[in-house]
Amino acid sequence: MNGRNMLNDLRIWIAGAIVISLVLPVLDIPSSWLIILVLIIQMTFSLHGLNVTVKDFLDNKRGAFVSVILCFLVNTVVTLLIGLPFIETNPAIWYGWVMLASMPCAISVVTAAILKMADVKNSLVAVSGTYVAGLVLTPVLTYVLIGDAVNPLEILKYILLFIIIPVLLSRPLSRIKMERGTKVPIINLMMALMVFLSLNNNKEFIFSFPDIIALVFLVSIIRLAILHYSGKFLSKRLGIDEKNVVVYRILTVWKNTGLSVSMCMVILGTAFPEAVLPCVVCMCVETVWFSIITMAKD
Repeated sequence: MNGRNMLNDLRIWIAGAIVISLVLPVLDIPSSWLIILVLIIQMTFSLHGLNVTVKDFLDNKRGAFVSVILCFLVNTVVTLLIGLPFIETNPAIWYGWVMLASMPCAISVVTAAILKMADVKNSLVAVSGTYVAGLVLTPVLTYVLIGDAVNPLEILKYILLFIIIPVLLSRPLSRIKMERGTKVPIINLMMALMVFLSLNNNKEFIFSFPDIIALVFLVSIIRLAILHYSGKFLSKRLGIDEKNVVVYRILTVWKNTGLSVSMCMVILGTAFPEAVLPCVVCMCVETVWFSIITMAKD
């Protein structure tokens, strides 16, 4: 494998991020804010050269509607059911599942379209559909399920920032010609940094609660399997083009775990520090899964 292929191989980036995050001591840095910055950079580069108009939404309104169903109905319901047993035994962990279930899908859905040579604009419309819906659904879901432990307006503020800043930054960036071979390593680096910051910052929790981590890890694997096969089945049944099935399958599985980690650390961190654990574990599990599924031969 030459240097270029290694830079494009997300599996190498993720494996390195996991190992380094666990080997290094916990860094005294504002990880929650850095994760948001990393997500914004990743989204900005994913949007490079793309522009979604109202006409694009109208032309693919069915795809946008399907994406909202897969993200905020299928994934949210499965995630909440998976987290339900923690309500009595560990409410803080339940809050983490709720935060994860309430998020829009990961911007990496667009990355998947780039990596799998799928319809990138179609994937961007699908992702945008979940973020438009998330402006209402994410604050409402967190408030209904968690109550006074979260401020829905605070969550809305972060989602708006996460959408508006990349859109504004991507405009001037799009004037710079950037090939796929340049964008992919940058996006891979951002995903690796997201995993590193999440794991390293929460390493003490991970080693302090090995029994909880083991249980959350097992539940995360079960959740991933359910969503993986549900996404594959439903995408085909809902008439998604064959070349885009993998994009909608990833959309079904992957919530914006990076944003959920940051929200748990910023909003719930003081009162319920363990809430971040489901989000961190799901991020690691799903990032490894994503790196495998996007590199697999169709």
